[in-house]
Amino acid sequence: MLFYRRHKPSPNTLEAILATYESRLLSYVTRITGNPSAAEDIVQDTFIKLSADWDGDFVDGPAMNSWLHKVAHGKAVDWVRREIRLNKLHEDHQKERGEYEPPATQQGGGESRTSPELVLKLEEALMRLSDKEREVVLLKVYEEMSYKEISVATGLSETNVGFILHSAMKKLATSLGGKNNE
Repeated sequence: MLFYRRHKPSPNTLEAILATYESRLLSYVTRITGNPSAAEDIVQDTFIKLSADWDGDFVDGPAMNSWLHKVAHGKAVDWVRREIRLNKLHEDHQKERGEYEPPATQQGGGESRTSPELVLKLEEALMRLSDKEREVVLLKVYEEMSYKEISVATGLSETNVGFILHSAMKKLATSLGGKNNE
């Protein structure tokens, strides 16, 4: 029987990037889709795309972080949209056959899940932000980075990060129907 020692991946390899980002991306995509199985597939597709499309060395840094999150984000949004369309088609088919029963409302004690429609509305609001605003919001909210960490990852000053985040959150609140308290 052979035993293999887990080795630390060599830097600047796809294996090192996978080890660094896989769990973060899985968590991020699961929050978007609400489906851990779909998140695994999406993250796998993201790394396949990375290996096929990335030019140059696999160097960890802001460019890699941004690229991976952007690709995973796009794939997750596509998955949510596809699920909404499939659910609608399924409901329409059931209605035609007279078999449709509206989903039961959840009583207390059950696990609360965000509806795909709400997730899509949030994703659309995020897509209306500028690239820089979206990046800062995603790093703060989904990755739970501090202003200092975001500053290092994006090359912005901490003050600029705070300003961009504040402005972006006000835009999101307005887009999602909240009050704009100016």
